[in-house]
Amino acid sequence: MSPTRILRIARPTDPLPAIAEMYAHGLGFQRLGGFEDHDGFDGIILGHPSHPYHIEFTSQRGHCVERAPNSDHLLVFYEPDPHPWRATCARRLEAGFLQVPAYNP
Repeated sequence: MSPTRILRIARPTDPLPAIAEMYAHGLGFQRLGGFEDHDGFDGIILGHPSHPYHIEFTSQRGHCVERAPNSDHLLVFYEPDPHPWRATCARRLEAGFLQVPAYNP
């Protein structure tokens, strides 16, 4: 049996611990791994152990990351059922996510 392929999206950030906590709480993710001082980078890998996708947040020591370059620079998670969708939205806002109008409806 071949290993499962996993999509990992890597995003740079400055407040690494705070962003990781926000995504873990807001999306119900777990910390799956991480690294410290890998050629000047620290990272935290979040996701669900049984899902084939992860988010990796990285921070480079001594480097400041600017905010996303435009209003269409988004990570989108779809919740097909409207009932848990409302609860999920509330949990994300509580975790610190911002609700923004869609640039591309």
